[in-house]
Amino acid sequence: MGARKRVSPLRRVQSLLARTLCGLTRILPLPVARALGGALSRAALALIPRMRRIGMENLDVVFGDTLDRGEKEALLREAAENLGLVAAEFSRIPLVTAKGEGSLFEVRGLENIDRSRGGIFLSAHIGNWEWLAPAGAAVGLKTLIVVRGFDDPVMDQAVDAIRRVPGVETVDKHSALPALVTAVKEGRYAGILADQNPRENGIPSVFFGRETWSTIGPAMLARRAKCPVYPVSMTRELGGRYVLEFFPPVEMARDEDPLRELQENTQRCQNALEEMILRRPGQWLWFHRRWRSRGRHELEWAERWDRKSEHVRAVETGSPAVPKD
Repeated sequence: MGARKRVSPLRRVQSLLARTLCGLTRILPLPVARALGGALSRAALALIPRMRRIGMENLDVVFGDTLDRGEKEALLREAAENLGLVAAEFSRIPLVTAKGEGSLFEVRGLENIDRSRGGIFLSAHIGNWEWLAPAGAAVGLKTLIVVRGFDDPVMDQAVDAIRRVPGVETVDKHSALPALVTAVKEGRYAGILADQNPRENGIPSVFFGRETWSTIGPAMLARRAKCPVYPVSMTRELGGRYVLEFFPPVEMARDEDPLRELQENTQRCQNALEEMILRRPGQWLWFHRRWRSRGRHELEWAERWDRKSEHVRAVETGSPAVPKD
C-alpha cells in the first residue's frame, strides 16, 4: 500500500461539509433534499466564475452558433441543477437497490444485454450516474465500478460505504484492470464512466468534433476480456423519476495492430457517449475541462508509436532483435 497523501486543512473542511450535507439529505424527505441540492448548485453557478466559464466554453465547442447565448445559459442552469440533485440523492443509493424498479426508476432496453456473459457498462457523468450501478444491481446485474478515491481517507471510506450496496462493488482506478477482467470473466459487469479527460492512460480521440484525450479503459478491457460494451444511462424524467436505459452493444473493431484497434474502439465508445449526451444535454456535467491538453499523454503516445515503428522496421529487415510494443 502506498503512502497516504497529506490532506490539506481546506480539503478536510470540504470533506466535512460534504459529509454533513450527505447526512442531512439522508434524513430529509426526498423532495426537500432535492430542493436543497438544486438551490446550492444554482448558488454555486452564480458565485463561481470558473464554473460558468468552463461550462460556457464547453457549450461553445459542442453547439457553436447552433444555440444562442440564452439557450446555452439555460443548459448551464439545468446542468448545475442536475449536479445538485446528484449530490442530494447520493445518500439514497441504498434505497435504489432496496426498492427496486418501479418507485424510483424504470428500465428500458434490458433485452439488449446478453445476460449469459459479462460485459462493460459504458456511461458518462449524465443524469444520476451514481444511481446507475445500484439500479442495475436491483434488476440482477452485478457490477464492479471504477472509482477515483478521495485524498481524505475519512471521506473516501464514507463515500465507498454508501456506494457498496448488494450487487455493487468498487475498485480504485489505479489498480482496476485485473479486477475488472476477472469480474467480467465471472459473468459480472464493469462500470466505467469514460466521458472525461483522463489524467492517465489517455489515447487520442475526437469528441464533438475536436481532438482531445480519452480513457483507453473500455477498449482495453474489451480486448482483454473479449466482452461486449454496452452504453448505459440513468437520466431523469419529469417528476424526478429516472430511466435506466441499456443500448445495443458498440460494434468493436478487430485489428492485427493493437494500437490501431485500441484507438479505433476508443473512438467508437466516444461516439456512443456523444449520442447519449445529445439526448439529454442539460443533464451532462459541462463543468469539466474535457478538451484540455495533456503534455504527458502526447509524449507517451509518441513513444508508443516510435516503438511500433522500430518493431515494423525490424520485422521488415529481418533483425533478430525485435522490440516489443
